[in-house]
Amino acid sequence: MRLGEFTRRYWPEVLLTVTVVVPWLSLLALGIVWLWQGGHVWRWAIAAAALSLLAWPLSSTVRRRANKEARVALGDVAEPSRGWTTVERDAWDEVHKIADATEPFAFTEFEPFLSSAKTTIDAVARHFHPHAHTAWAQFSLPEAFLLSERLARDLRHKALEVIPGVRAIKLSHLLWVQRQSDQYGETAQAGWRVGFGLWRMARALLHPLQAAGQETSGLFVEKTATVLSYRLRANATRLFVLEVGRAAIDLYSGRLALSDAEMRAARERDMSVAAEPAAPVRIVLMGQVSAGKSSLVNALAQEIRCAVGPVPTTSEATEYRLSAEGHPPVTVVDMPGLVESTERASGLLAQAARADLMIWVASATQPARAIDRKSLDEFRAWVNSELARRAPAVILALTHIDELRPAAEWAPPYDVSAPLARKARAIRAAMDATARALDLAVDRIVPIAMPPGAPPYNIDALWARIALELDEAKLVQLDRIRLGHGGISLRELAYQVGRAGRMVVRGLIDSP
Repeated sequence: MRLGEFTRRYWPEVLLTVTVVVPWLSLLALGIVWLWQGGHVWRWAIAAAALSLLAWPLSSTVRRRANKEARVALGDVAEPSRGWTTVERDAWDEVHKIADATEPFAFTEFEPFLSSAKTTIDAVARHFHPHAHTAWAQFSLPEAFLLSERLARDLRHKALEVIPGVRAIKLSHLLWVQRQSDQYGETAQAGWRVGFGLWRMARALLHPLQAAGQETSGLFVEKTATVLSYRLRANATRLFVLEVGRAAIDLYSGRLALSDAEMRAARERDMSVAAEPAAPVRIVLMGQVSAGKSSLVNALAQEIRCAVGPVPTTSEATEYRLSAEGHPPVTVVDMPGLVESTERASGLLAQAARADLMIWVASATQPARAIDRKSLDEFRAWVNSELARRAPAVILALTHIDELRPAAEWAPPYDVSAPLARKARAIRAAMDATARALDLAVDRIVPIAMPPGAPPYNIDALWARIALELDEAKLVQLDRIRLGHGGISLRELAYQVGRAGRMVVRGLIDSP
């Protein structure tokens, strides 16, 4: 569409624009004429240049403050997601470094955006695939489609929010602008540069002093305008880098891959019993032989679920679904007692890999902690090697506190934070000794007792501690299920092959 045709077609819009703009342009022109006739142009130019000199120190101050406050100004946007793992948080720190080093965009060129996005994506990809030759390409086609879908949806939402009249903008309009830019853009820019250069030369020849003042003033005005927009551009640039980085972390960590249906299917494969849309938190009980794990299951369930006795009663991992009144539903795994066996240790780590929360059960009357410490250290080493997933928290249930000296005394409750009675001091001493032996914080130890023929003691405190860890345990569960989803499902593969075969056959039948 040529200029004449455009004017004829959109003459009301053109006329409206002229009626609004011309009065202001005429005011500017009349002001210049007035200054010229009165011989005040040179005074105005010198005064403007002098005042513009103040912009130099102010501009440096604005830049320093903007760079310092840019991260704070974005608030929660700059914070890592609560459910991220160590690798994801390390990648987020790298994204922040890139954001700090990126100069604010001028928003007149597209190349800086592409370059910054590429740098950010490459840095995140290297965190998740450090040994891959093409780290940036380590994602599946469904993930690429899903990312495109989400980006398109977000862009549509933002466009409807901030672009005036966006619903009336058609692709044909954008194509027309592009054609005009391709056809006349370079010529128009060259003409403007030549014309403005000739005007500056003529002005310098006719009135050198005034020209010098105006050139100086124009330089500082342009500089001031750039500085005044610096904070906005710095925040917008950092926001762009962070959003690209967050999307890249979701993509390369695999968080983007699973839909709700896929998560339910992954839960069904993960759980040994039929899964629900929101599977209960899986709690694994570990500890030495006869530490009281089975008795603890009965106490948590408020009913008899496990056989208990003076000899070991659990020979293999046994799962129980608990739904005690007033407490959240959980799945508790009662593990065999810890012994010095390499085979048993590997089985314990396999169960720990499927745990959302660990409860280590230790008897207050058992002074030998070597087996507990060795198994805990093996668990911690496994945690340190699994940086791509969240580790289950560890709570220690200190059992048999009723048997501590004086053994004949048992009159709960006991205040272990400020122990006065002999029994309370003995319980606190056992807690401190266990914490030192197992390298645990004392506040992660809950003393409990399950004396025969008497109600269990302090189980509510253990339930309260479980409730405090529940949100974190759910994040561990989601991470575990998400990472366990990897690989090809034979069932899914067979379904895909069948669908593809039917499409091919239908195409052959329908073809002439």
